[in-house]
Amino acid sequence: MQLRIDSPDSDPGAVPDIVRRRVLVGGVTLIAATIAAGCRTGRAPVTAADPPVAASPRSGPEAARAMTVTNGRKPVFVPEPGANDAVSLSVADNLFWNDILMEHAKFFVVLMPGPELAQQRCEAERFQHAFAEQFRRTSSARFDGASYRGLNQATIDLARPFIDWKRRMQDAQSTGNLRSLVWPLFFEHTAREVERFVARLAGYNAGRVEYDRTEVVDFWAQIMEEHSEFIAHLLDPKEKTLIKAADKSADLFRGLRRDPDAKMKAAAEAHAIVAFKTTAEKGIREGAIKSIIDPALADHVRREAVKFKDELQRV
Repeated sequence: MQLRIDSPDSDPGAVPDIVRRRVLVGGVTLIAATIAAGCRTGRAPVTAADPPVAASPRSGPEAARAMTVTNGRKPVFVPEPGANDAVSLSVADNLFWNDILMEHAKFFVVLMPGPELAQQRCEAERFQHAFAEQFRRTSSARFDGASYRGLNQATIDLARPFIDWKRRMQDAQSTGNLRSLVWPLFFEHTAREVERFVARLAGYNAGRVEYDRTEVVDFWAQIMEEHSEFIAHLLDPKEKTLIKAADKSADLFRGLRRDPDAKMKAAAEAHAIVAFKTTAEKGIREGAIKSIIDPALADHVRREAVKFKDELQRV
């Protein structure tokens, strides 16, 4: 199967088959999530279920305005167009990133096999459960100007230990003290995502809601570059065309970070990477692409590309 990465001059318009729906968050009091004791090995997998969707999430002038973008296996949670208030940004980011962090932990569980890694796998399962619970609580509660800070602080309190854990695992893997199937760069990559998420939530709580274009492009271009590198190394060696396409994508985003003038092309390149990852996820899921990429991981990186594109449209 062949995939094409559009050139930076391609039309940066919407990817076909994207459906946008407003998210209804309805009336349960938030309780701060805690990391559950014990492991879940052998039990049903922990997932973050989709929240209910309705025509409008508003229940008052300060109600959150969040919505879903649907063009793949799972929806992407973003603020509604034009919503730049702390409540809407907080709820949308909590829905998006708690789901993403749950999946980080899920991937670590899979990539830490065997009895030698039972302790680390158990720790990852606890984080997986905790972020799935925080997602559920976010999607089932109603937030406004009086309550969103509590949501953000509860998430920050969950996320900081996960950052520390990822950094410890990164150091252990880098020095040979951990023998998992997780690249040190994957630990670093995912820790960087949580650090940025925590910084955004802390900013919302302090009344800072603006996006800085340089920061958005620099952060997401590095994430997209590394995604492309991961994909290139997880494809079957016979998928030479796709490996070259992934390498080309990594080069494009590396150049985007290093060349200030190239940052004006960010929207086109964001559109191209969403299209590439959407097609790749479908090919992996249907078995048309040979790889060791789990379809859940393919969809995970697709959703992050959609998030990148959405943030670019807000700066």
